[in-house]
Amino acid sequence: MDTQGEARPWLGPALMCLASLLFAILDTTTKYLAAFYPLTQIVWARYTAQTVLLILVFAPGMGWRLFHAHSYPMQLLRGLCLFAASMLVINGFARLPLTETSAILFLAPLIVTLLSGLVLKEKARRMDWVAVCCGFAGVLVIARPGGGLLTWAILFPIGTAVCNALYQIVTRSTRGSEHPVTSNVYTGMVGAFVLMPVMPAVWQPMDWADLLLVIGAGLVAAIGHLVITKALSYAPAAALSPYSYFQLVFVAVLSWLVFHAVPDAVSWVGILVIAAGGLMISVRRLLQYGSSKFHSRKRLR
Repeated sequence: MDTQGEARPWLGPALMCLASLLFAILDTTTKYLAAFYPLTQIVWARYTAQTVLLILVFAPGMGWRLFHAHSYPMQLLRGLCLFAASMLVINGFARLPLTETSAILFLAPLIVTLLSGLVLKEKARRMDWVAVCCGFAGVLVIARPGGGLLTWAILFPIGTAVCNALYQIVTRSTRGSEHPVTSNVYTGMVGAFVLMPVMPAVWQPMDWADLLLVIGAGLVAAIGHLVITKALSYAPAAALSPYSYFQLVFVAVLSWLVFHAVPDAVSWVGILVIAAGGLMISVRRLLQYGSSKFHSRKRLR
């Protein structure tokens, strides 16, 4: 990773920005479809399309290795965490503005900081706790007591952030032991199989344009996860995580173009406070990575 990163240091950040754009497109497409079809149908169709596309692309080269996992229970747990996040976020998108909902989802890195100490026994520092407080303060600013966003529906994006944090914790605990394509295939399979029994009861016919949108959403999700994996081969997560906040910019632009919705000034303040909390953690990890890399080079000399 270090050799590739030193040769092309710009490629990791560029791929991370591309992934942020892809996930912003995925969120926008999901919110659009949620206005016309049952939420479970959209989630099932997206997971199914993602799984089928990954199998079609990678099975010819990987064969049965594509389905070989070192820990099937952990793959099931990862899939259930992401499935729960998908169900919650699509309910949030159906009831709340796109940009504000997406901003609340960025509580996930802050929740990871809280859970890392409890689950992974990673010690949190003072700046980490300040960042966590910033994140929750940002949610309160966006929701603003007495404002239109402080309803029970705000629990959907908050729940999504918690599920995403659990997904990241599980992924971190299995890091290096599973092939990324295999993990993505099982993630899609879990969501598709869990919802399959209810599909006959909720399915509504889709016109060809919306069906193409769902297939496109599955393709975008699959490519987005693979792009992040590739980005991490050029730079560490600590160096790349600040670039994920470009997703908020992309979501705001797409929300304006597709739904003609623009966050007000107070919402932007909340978005910036959440982003500031996440960047505090990202910058600290980036500085730690740079310091360890400097000392390792110094020892080699």
